Amino acid sequence: MTIFQTLPYREAYRAVFGRGKRFFDLSIGGGEAGGAQIWLQTRGVLAKRLEFWAQGIADCGGINLENPDCARELWASIESTAARFHGAHLAQLSADSPLVELARQSGWTVQSAEVCPSLALPPTFEDYVQSLGKNMREQIKRYPKRLEKEFSPLYEMAKTPAQVDEFLEEFFELHGKRWRARGQTGVLALPSRRRFHRLVCHKFLEENWLRLWRLRLDEKTVCVLLCYFWGGKYWFFLGGFDPNFQRWSVGTCLFARIFREAIAEGATEFDFLRGAESYKYRYGATDRAYVTLQKFSDSPRGRLLRRRVHLESQFMEKLHENFSAAGQEIGDPRSARTEFVN
Repeated sequence: MTIFQTLPYREAYRAVFGRGKRFFDLSIGGGEAGGAQIWLQTRGVLAKRLEFWAQGIADCGGINLENPDCARELWASIESTAARFHGAHLAQLSADSPLVELARQSGWTVQSAEVCPSLALPPTFEDYVQSLGKNMREQIKRYPKRLEKEFSPLYEMAKTPAQVDEFLEEFFELHGKRWRARGQTGVLALPSRRRFHRLVCHKFLEENWLRLWRLRLDEKTVCVLLCYFWGGKYWFFLGGFDPNFQRWSVGTCLFARIFREAIAEGATEFDFLRGAESYKYRYGATDRAYVTLQKFSDSPRGRLLRRRVHLESQFMEKLHENFSAAGQEIGDPRSARTEFVN
């Protein structure tokens, strides 16, 4: 299970994007022995598919598996539910999930999905710095000191609802600034996307899961990074920075502060989530494999849905490649984020 399967996240998604969709909470077992649970939704009108709840915005799907003995029964429930529609497309599931082998045994297609690079955090920040390559080790120590010589830097985390709103407005502006300069809008231009992320952030603030950070230089916000803290790990979702301050490596400076704070909070992992952008590996991340499970009915609408899903996947891969290349030109953290919702 990931943070994207938590109740506050699912509630926010349903409130903003739930119109026209059906939602399913499939549960097996429970009690002292534990059980298994998965959350699914439908998409489409003429050709309906079954997918993970919030698929298209959430970086990865997942299940709550308290008792591994319940996995087979849960899979049977998934198959029974999927048979009611024209197909199923369960994207971005961890490759080590027991559902993967069950899907193969049932004749489903199992395809490689985008990796999610993740950084193992040691007990101290000093240990982390020493684990880096020589160049990155020097940069993560030198760049913050360089800022202090030229500016009055202020690192802040949003702790109140008013701060969340303020930080998010700056975040939306910084994230879109680079794309507007290129004649593009970015993924946060739509009001529904902004409404959703505001709602998630406020819900997560109530749970003490929100880690929304900004870096200000001489009272000007130059970088904002949106992270969550849940399940003993940090989850980095999205970031934006002012390209006018690229030469000051403001993203590296803010990441360094967040890594330090994450370790101090007891986090053992920093998950950069979906996408193989090169900057993640410079910070020491390694890939975690994910797969997509799919099956379509042998009917005209099932075949139509199979074709549509294939075209959507090709489109999103190309879009992500283009955004990744553009983002890495300026070192924009997670500027390549793509979301697909309809």
